[in-house]
Amino acid sequence: MPYLHSMFRLAALVLLLQLSGCVDSDRTELRGSLYFAAGNYLAQLDLRDGSTSVVANLGDAEIRSLSPQQEDRLLLTVVGSENNRETRHLVLFDLETRQTLTLLNGRSGHYLPGTQTLVYDDGARIYVTERVRGSWQKTLVARHRYNASVNVMPLSATRFIYQSGDGPLLVYDKTAQRSIGLEELQAVCRFDRAFWFAPRERMLCQVRRTEGSFEYAFVGLDGTVHESLPLPAGHDLKPMAFLLDQEVLILTERWRSRLAGRVRWGVWVYRLDTQEAYRLLDNQHLGNSVLYMPD
Repeated sequence: MPYLHSMFRLAALVLLLQLSGCVDSDRTELRGSLYFAAGNYLAQLDLRDGSTSVVANLGDAEIRSLSPQQEDRLLLTVVGSENNRETRHLVLFDLETRQTLTLLNGRSGHYLPGTQTLVYDDGARIYVTERVRGSWQKTLVARHRYNASVNVMPLSATRFIYQSGDGPLLVYDKTAQRSIGLEELQAVCRFDRAFWFAPRERMLCQVRRTEGSFEYAFVGLDGTVHESLPLPAGHDLKPMAFLLDQEVLILTERWRSRLAGRVRWGVWVYRLDTQEAYRLLDNQHLGNSVLYMPD
């Protein structure tokens, strides 16, 4: 088994470093980089030339997700094994020193923007917590079926959206300490393809229009559909990051190749100023979450 794990990690590294596509040099050059998870590697994609590099190797642990904590720190959800039992930890990673600090046992960790308030799931409950005088002060948000999938999306310093399994979509208000259902939003917005677009305080969603067709549009939390974006509806795209300094939206694409039906991944760019959409990279998987860092 150790041999197979080593071979898997080696294969993941080869894919990471060799299968990124080529950037079209005729278009306006992008700037900055994206941090993303690739198995047990924390990796970096240079948006200027499409090259990838390894930032850190976490050994036998797998990085399931990442989110910002400060300008130079990432919060990682790391899954490993101890005595044949799965372990899940929330780990701070310092980009400058490459040092790690384990915070809590848990998963789906996110800091609310501009705060030290941490939202996470322990496998059966979702909590909001803050470090006070050396200890974690926790507030229970919701209970759910053990090991059910949990999605958390921060909105502001006091609010976040969450969903457990295929259950209802809810928004939690930290100030009021209560959750409110988002039935209207859930009816029109595919949450696993949604992205909170903070500059407009709206969700960017894959919205179904007619049977078998959809479009990408901004949707309010009340379910009101606003402006749509001219993204190719025939592609399965997921918004991942908004580059505010460049007015650029980064998306990932998933499709099956005609040869052998293999799943393939690509990276797309949408420029809000020119409304131009194009595939930036072929054969590049960015995982479930990315973090943009300007130059």
